[in-house]
This record gives sequence, C-alpha cells and structure tokens, in this order.
Amino acid sequence: MNLSVLSNILLILVAVGWIAVRQMTWRPVLGGRDWTFPALAVVVGAALLMQSLNGRALGLIDVIAFVVELVIALAVGAGMGAIAHIRPIVRPAGSATVTAGLSAKAAAAAAAEFETRTGPWGLALWVVLIGVRVGLTFAFESLGSHLGISGGLILLVLAANRGARVLVLHTRVLRLAQGPALRRSTAQGGSGRIMVR
Repeated sequence: MNLSVLSNILLILVAVGWIAVRQMTWRPVLGGRDWTFPALAVVVGAALLMQSLNGRALGLIDVIAFVVELVIALAVGAGMGAIAHIRPIVRPAGSATVTAGLSAKAAAAAAAEFETRTGPWGLALWVVLIGVRVGLTFAFESLGSHLGISGGLILLVLAANRGARVLVLHTRVLRLAQGPALRRSTAQGGSGRIMVR
C-alpha cells in the first residue's frame, strides 16, 4: 500500500466523519447555497485529477473507474435525497426574519423555510458508499489505474453524491412548498414543527 492510497483513505475517513454528523442533525435547506460544496469539490477534484495524471493519457481502466464510481455516487446521492426527512421551519406568529448584518450563509439560514436531515438510513447509505469506494480504490490500484486511486476522483465522487442529493431534495422541497401538506401544517399554527414526508 503506497502513500497515495493511505492519503486517500485518510481523506475518505475525514469525509465520513464530517458528512455523518451532517446526516444526523437538522439543517436548513439553503436553496442555491446548497450547491456551494458540490461546485467547490468539482473544481478542486478536477484540478487534483489533472495533477495526478501528470500528462499521462487516460487508459480504459481509468475511464471504467470514473464511470463506475460516478454512477454509484449519483445513485446513492439520489437515494439520500429521496429518503431525507423534511419539515417546515415554524416561527412564532408575527415574527419577522431579520437578515441585516448577517453573512450570506447566515442570512440564507435565517430565511430558510424548510430543514432536513437524512437520519440513520442516510448514514447507512453513506457508509455503503464509502465502503464501496475503499474497495474500488484497492481494486483499481491492483489493475493499474492512476485515476481510480486519485484524491481528485474522491472529491468528484463526493461532489456527484452531494449534488444528486441536493437535486432530489430541492425537487421534493419545491413540491412540498406548492402542495397541500404545507398549507395544512402552517394552518395548525403553534404546535411546533410538523414532520412532512
């Protein structure tokens, strides 16, 4: 096992911990700001990928590694978005949202209408994705793939996963915002936050 593989495993473990915490806590749906991390991961991942190739041409195994991991990441991300719990953020009657003086992210959180968490099943899907990724790292290394063991590919897989989750989640939130479930929940007023599936 070389240093590149060990550094990739360390990167995976850090990502596991960070996203595991996010899976289990309620977080506001921030609209366009939810795309910040996937976009940043794509840029950094592509740059690292080009650096790791170092002018070498992509081989067939490299292309297979990329496609296989991308498909798995998109499927798991879409699954996470589909099973996520969503609930409206109920504020006291007559309270106004104050965003003056806040950072852009804090202002988006203050103005958010919904919050979400994926919960234990989402965490389980995340662990499955990481397990598959670690297994594929060893498999592609043994097959001689430079791309399959790249830290850049890890970030691209993470970006695809998070992007697919955000896309499905935002589609569901948009349907909820336009549907009767939200109107019924807000009509019930001060009973706290009402779970919407």
